[in-house]
Amino acid sequence: MKILLKDNHVQRLLLANITGSVGSGITIVAVPWLLVHRPSGDQIYGWVTNGTTLALFAFMPCYGAWLDRCSRKAMLLAGELFGFFATITMSAWVFFSGHVETWQLIASYFCGILYYALHYPAKYAFLQQIINREHYKSLISLIEIQGQAASMLSGGLAGFFIDHAPLWVILTIDASTYLFSFFVQSTLPYRATHLDDSAHAVPPTSAWKSTVEGWRWLAEYPQLSFFFGCTLVPFVVVMVGNYLFPIYVADVLQAPASVFGNGEVVFAAGALTAGAVVLPLIDARGADHLVVYTMALCLIAVGLLATNVQVSVCYLATLLFGFGNAGSRVARNTLILKIIPNRIMGRVGIFFGFADRLLRTALTSACTVIVARTNATLGYGLLWFVLAAAFVGMFLTRKSVRYHQGEAPWTPPTS
Repeated sequence: MKILLKDNHVQRLLLANITGSVGSGITIVAVPWLLVHRPSGDQIYGWVTNGTTLALFAFMPCYGAWLDRCSRKAMLLAGELFGFFATITMSAWVFFSGHVETWQLIASYFCGILYYALHYPAKYAFLQQIINREHYKSLISLIEIQGQAASMLSGGLAGFFIDHAPLWVILTIDASTYLFSFFVQSTLPYRATHLDDSAHAVPPTSAWKSTVEGWRWLAEYPQLSFFFGCTLVPFVVVMVGNYLFPIYVADVLQAPASVFGNGEVVFAAGALTAGAVVLPLIDARGADHLVVYTMALCLIAVGLLATNVQVSVCYLATLLFGFGNAGSRVARNTLILKIIPNRIMGRVGIFFGFADRLLRTALTSACTVIVARTNATLGYGLLWFVLAAAFVGMFLTRKSVRYHQGEAPWTPPTS
């Protein structure tokens, strides 16, 4: 890790990532809190989350195919420009109109989520190309550390700005982070190696056919694919929890915005700790063993949220959840970079994105109905059962990753 930290390219990459992550994080934390405090806001927020997920579900096959056909650096930079122009436009609209409509909150939230969805598939495909294989574990750990540091900053800043600044100021700050990230990443040297070999280049097929080609690779390794699917579930639960948490704080704990912001900070602190300590654990026990321990922590954390009505226990649960989710992500992403061939990474990644979006939509819809009829704790109870099922599936298929110490072979389609 020390070698990577001394690399000027890695330093610039981490700087760009943390600034862009802070920008999107402030939006994703602040806007839902403002929305759920409007009349029927919790239900509106739930359906907006579902609508956003369905829109991304329709769009992401095209994006996955573009990732494998185009420069990954160009796609990263395009995502930063989208984040800047979309956010600064909404900021200007709010400023000149002099008030905040519900639709403006919805549009701002959608743009923040879309930026997130565009950024991460491109980032991991880009990293896989520019970093040597022996540095994957260290780089993924560094990315997780900076990502969670960004979450800690954005959670704290969002909690402050909600009470002390109008929405247009928050959005302007977010937009400036995207622009800064764009200029930093534009200086990184890059060669699109996945387009160099014509035998491996992606043929000009439809986006949906490209997605099927990703499925073709996954079908050749069913247990491995099932393992990657199950280990994705903690992240899905975190994302659905992003819908539940502000409602949980406001309605169940009956606490102010500062508790919501502090919860995000504590979650990030747990994840930051995980990013710093998982490397020796992976080296000592292996990534497949680490996932068992970290997913178990996620189960404990969600169980506490499903049964708790005290702020102190809420902080403990978010700390454990942050550690468990980050540890699972580092182990899973390390295995993915080692095993999945780069030339098909975009298509395989988007297939898992499909699974993510489908499960997220179903769970958010169910939680929206649950919140409308009861409260957020029962929503966390549902998430616990889903996570428990994923834990069992992961445990039964974890040995499959041991058979793939390098890339799993893939033969490109001939037509």
